[in-house]
Amino acid sequence: MKISLLTLTLLTVCQPALSKIKSDYEGTIEVGALYNSELVVEEIDQYSPSGDTARYLSLDLGGEWTFDDRFNAKAGFNVSDSDYHDSDTFDLTLQRIYGDLSYEFTELTIGVSQHDINAELADNDFLDMSRSSFYLSKLFNNSIFVRTEAINIDKTFDTLPDRNADNDAIGVDTYFFYNQAKSFFSVGYSSEKERASASEYSYDGDNYRATFSNKFGGEHSQRIQLQWRYYDRDYKSEFPVINTARSDSRNTLKLVWDFYFTPQFALSSTLENTESSSNFESADYTANEVSLLFRVEL
Repeated sequence: MKISLLTLTLLTVCQPALSKIKSDYEGTIEVGALYNSELVVEEIDQYSPSGDTARYLSLDLGGEWTFDDRFNAKAGFNVSDSDYHDSDTFDLTLQRIYGDLSYEFTELTIGVSQHDINAELADNDFLDMSRSSFYLSKLFNNSIFVRTEAINIDKTFDTLPDRNADNDAIGVDTYFFYNQAKSFFSVGYSSEKERASASEYSYDGDNYRATFSNKFGGEHSQRIQLQWRYYDRDYKSEFPVINTARSDSRNTLKLVWDFYFTPQFALSSTLENTESSSNFESADYTANEVSLLFRVEL
């Protein structure tokens, strides 16, 4: 890679400032398999009651930079791929690029973030999504962390323009840390309004969530996480297939167990149950997912 004369000049001039920058880099690779009892692509109501097994791969790269102990910048890239054995129409590839800037004032931290996501379904472009947010956060007594966030999401579907939508949400999450910050319990809530190109896909929604995470063990540390998610959505217009407005709710429980053979190498197993209730048949189902992944943290 060639480095221009201008770049070298800037590095030389800015060396005193650059010397104050603290940086940290990380990467994660996951390889494994998952099984779904029901196959679902929620964004387009694609559903199959036939369970299938998939090969799963993911790569996550990220960096964090701190300037003068108060200004923080983060950036990263993530790609994941689920390749089903029989159900090729549910093969999903996700690519995400993100950035985050924040400044820590005496009383609170103010920040902004941007996530750009591209999804491919069955090797075809499927969805482009842009997520922008503004947030405020504060740590109390080194044990309670509160974050409130305003979010805007823009969705563009390659072949389903009626589903193109703009989503605005406001949420708050609170984390309670203990065990020298190795363990925590969190609760959160957000309210969202999504307005789609076709009014039958527009809705108002409420989202509730809670997580319990506990890290324990000696030489081979372990981590157990129990996650709960619930949402309900009230759609704004009549859905032609059922001749009335849709009403959806979903309750998800997820149990994750990570066993670390070394600080960098772990085996992660997951059990997940989803109860989706709707007056639209394709969104009314019960699904179970099991996954077993080998993880390397660089």
